[in-house]
Amino acid sequence: MKKEVEAILFSSSEPISIMEIARILRVKVEDVEKAVDEIIAEYESRDTAIEVIRLGENILMRVKPAYQHLVLSKEKDLDRSTLRTLAIIAVNQPIELSKLVKIRGNRCYEHVKRLEELGLIKAEKKGKTKVLTTTEGFIRYFGLKAKSVEEVKEILRSKIERL
Repeated sequence: MKKEVEAILFSSSEPISIMEIARILRVKVEDVEKAVDEIIAEYESRDTAIEVIRLGENILMRVKPAYQHLVLSKEKDLDRSTLRTLAIIAVNQPIELSKLVKIRGNRCYEHVKRLEELGLIKAEKKGKTKVLTTTEGFIRYFGLKAKSVEEVKEILRSKIERL
Protein backbone atom coordinates (compact mmCIF):
# COMPACT_ATOMS: atom_id res chain seq x y z
CA MET A 1 0.00 0.00 0.00
CA LYS A 2 2.94 2.35 0.61
CA LYS A 3 3.63 2.53 -3.14
CA GLU A 4 -0.02 3.30 -3.83
CA VAL A 5 -0.01 6.13 -1.28
CA GLU A 6 3.23 7.46 -2.78
CA ALA A 7 1.66 7.40 -6.27
CA ILE A 8 -1.34 9.38 -5.01
CA LEU A 9 0.93 11.95 -3.36
CA PHE A 10 3.07 12.22 -6.47
CA SER A 11 0.09 12.77 -8.75
CA SER A 12 -1.67 15.28 -6.49
CA SER A 13 -0.81 18.92 -7.18
CA GLU A 14 -2.61 19.95 -3.97
CA PRO A 15 -2.17 18.75 -0.39
CA ILE A 16 -4.42 15.75 0.23
CA SER A 17 -5.87 14.43 3.48
CA ILE A 18 -5.15 10.99 4.87
CA MET A 19 -8.92 10.42 4.97
CA GLU A 20 -9.15 11.16 1.24
CA ILE A 21 -6.28 8.77 0.48
CA ALA A 22 -7.99 6.07 2.60
CA ARG A 23 -11.24 6.68 0.70
CA ILE A 24 -9.48 6.38 -2.69
CA LEU A 25 -7.71 3.16 -1.69
CA ARG A 26 -10.69 1.82 0.30
CA VAL A 27 -8.55 1.09 3.33
CA LYS A 28 -8.43 2.11 7.00
CA VAL A 29 -7.24 5.61 7.90
CA GLU A 30 -4.79 4.05 10.40
CA ASP A 31 -3.16 2.02 7.61
CA VAL A 32 -2.72 5.14 5.48
CA GLU A 33 -1.34 7.02 8.49
CA LYS A 34 1.28 4.29 8.99
CA ALA A 35 2.21 4.29 5.28
CA VAL A 36 2.53 8.10 5.25
CA ASP A 37 4.79 8.02 8.32
CA GLU A 38 7.02 5.44 6.60
CA ILE A 39 7.13 7.47 3.36
CA ILE A 40 8.02 10.67 5.24
CA ALA A 41 10.80 8.83 7.11
CA GLU A 42 12.15 7.36 3.85
CA TYR A 43 12.26 10.74 2.11
CA GLU A 44 13.90 12.36 5.16
CA SER A 45 16.63 9.69 5.11
CA ARG A 46 17.40 10.20 1.38
CA ASP A 47 19.60 12.88 -0.08
CA THR A 48 16.99 14.10 -2.55
CA ALA A 49 15.32 17.29 -3.74
CA ILE A 50 11.86 15.83 -3.04
CA GLU A 51 10.12 15.74 0.34
CA VAL A 52 6.83 14.61 1.79
CA ILE A 53 5.46 16.93 4.47
CA ARG A 54 2.42 17.38 6.65
CA LEU A 55 0.47 20.60 6.27
CA GLY A 56 -2.07 20.48 9.05
CA GLU A 57 -4.29 17.48 8.33
CA ASN A 58 -2.99 17.21 4.77
CA ILE A 59 0.03 15.58 3.15
CA LEU A 60 2.04 17.05 0.29
CA MET A 61 4.86 15.73 -1.87
CA ARG A 62 6.89 18.61 -3.24
CA VAL A 63 10.26 19.88 -4.32
CA LYS A 64 12.24 21.11 -1.29
CA PRO A 65 12.32 24.92 -0.96
CA ALA A 66 16.05 25.02 -1.77
CA TYR A 67 15.25 23.60 -5.24
CA GLN A 68 12.00 25.47 -5.99
CA HIS A 69 13.79 27.85 -8.38
CA LEU A 70 14.45 24.89 -10.67
CA VAL A 71 10.79 23.87 -10.99
CA LEU A 72 9.65 24.48 -14.55
CA SER A 73 5.94 24.79 -13.80
CA LYS A 74 4.61 28.29 -13.21
CA GLU A 75 1.85 26.86 -11.03
CA LYS A 76 2.71 27.17 -7.35
CA ASP A 77 0.83 26.17 -4.22
CA LEU A 78 0.27 29.84 -3.34
CA ASP A 79 -0.52 32.68 -5.69
CA ARG A 80 1.46 35.91 -5.29
CA SER A 81 -1.32 37.76 -3.47
CA THR A 82 -1.84 34.97 -0.90
CA LEU A 83 1.92 34.73 -0.43
CA ARG A 84 2.06 38.48 0.32
CA THR A 85 -0.67 38.07 2.92
CA LEU A 86 1.28 35.19 4.46
CA ALA A 87 4.44 37.31 4.57
CA ILE A 88 2.62 40.07 6.46
CA ILE A 89 1.25 37.54 8.94
CA ALA A 90 4.67 35.92 9.45
CA VAL A 91 6.57 39.16 10.02
CA ASN A 92 3.92 40.78 12.23
CA GLN A 93 2.65 37.76 14.16
CA PRO A 94 0.68 37.54 16.24
CA ILE A 95 -1.53 39.82 14.17
CA GLU A 96 -5.26 40.43 14.49
CA LEU A 97 -7.32 39.63 11.41
CA SER A 98 -8.92 43.07 11.64
CA LYS A 99 -5.47 44.71 11.38
CA LEU A 100 -4.53 42.44 8.46
CA VAL A 101 -7.73 43.49 6.65
CA LYS A 102 -6.73 47.15 7.06
CA ILE A 103 -3.33 46.35 5.49
CA ARG A 104 -4.41 43.91 2.74
CA GLY A 105 -8.12 44.62 2.18
CA ASN A 106 -11.13 42.32 2.25
CA ARG A 107 -9.58 39.84 -0.17
CA CYS A 108 -7.32 38.65 2.65
CA TYR A 109 -10.27 36.73 4.20
CA GLU A 110 -10.00 34.35 1.25
CA HIS A 111 -6.21 34.16 1.68
CA VAL A 112 -6.50 33.41 5.40
CA LYS A 113 -8.97 30.60 4.70
CA ARG A 114 -6.59 29.04 2.13
CA LEU A 115 -3.57 29.42 4.44
CA GLU A 116 -5.49 27.78 7.29
CA GLU A 117 -6.54 24.91 4.99
CA LEU A 118 -2.88 24.36 4.09
CA GLY A 119 -1.92 24.38 7.76
CA LEU A 120 0.45 27.31 7.30
CA ILE A 121 -1.32 29.56 9.81
CA LYS A 122 -3.69 29.19 12.71
CA ALA A 123 -6.43 31.59 13.72
CA GLU A 124 -7.53 31.80 17.33
CA LYS A 125 -10.72 33.64 18.25
CA LYS A 126 -10.17 36.78 20.33
CA GLY A 127 -13.27 38.85 20.95
CA LYS A 128 -14.79 39.89 17.61
CA THR A 129 -11.64 39.13 15.63
CA LYS A 130 -9.07 36.36 15.27
CA VAL A 131 -5.36 36.36 16.07
CA LEU A 132 -3.20 34.87 13.32
CA THR A 133 0.15 33.11 13.74
CA THR A 134 2.24 30.76 11.65
CA THR A 135 2.41 27.04 12.43
CA GLU A 136 4.96 24.22 12.38
CA GLY A 137 3.59 23.54 8.89
CA PHE A 138 4.78 27.01 7.85
CA ILE A 139 8.25 26.29 9.26
CA ARG A 140 8.46 22.98 7.37
CA TYR A 141 6.96 24.40 4.17
CA PHE A 142 9.63 27.09 3.93
CA GLY A 143 12.42 24.93 5.31
CA LEU A 144 13.17 27.29 8.21
CA LYS A 145 15.31 26.26 11.16
CA ALA A 146 12.99 27.63 13.83
CA LYS A 147 11.10 26.18 16.74
CA SER A 148 8.88 29.11 17.71
CA VAL A 149 6.96 32.08 16.38
CA GLU A 150 9.66 34.41 17.74
CA GLU A 151 12.42 32.49 15.92
CA VAL A 152 10.40 32.67 12.68
CA LYS A 153 10.07 36.44 13.08
CA GLU A 154 13.81 36.80 13.77
CA ILE A 155 14.78 34.74 10.72
CA LEU A 156 12.42 36.68 8.44
CA ARG A 157 13.48 40.08 9.78
CA SER A 158 17.17 39.24 9.29
CA LYS A 159 16.43 38.19 5.69
CA ILE A 160 14.51 41.42 5.09
CA GLU A 161 17.37 43.50 6.52
CA ARG A 162 19.78 41.85 4.07
CA LEU A 163 17.67 42.91 1.07
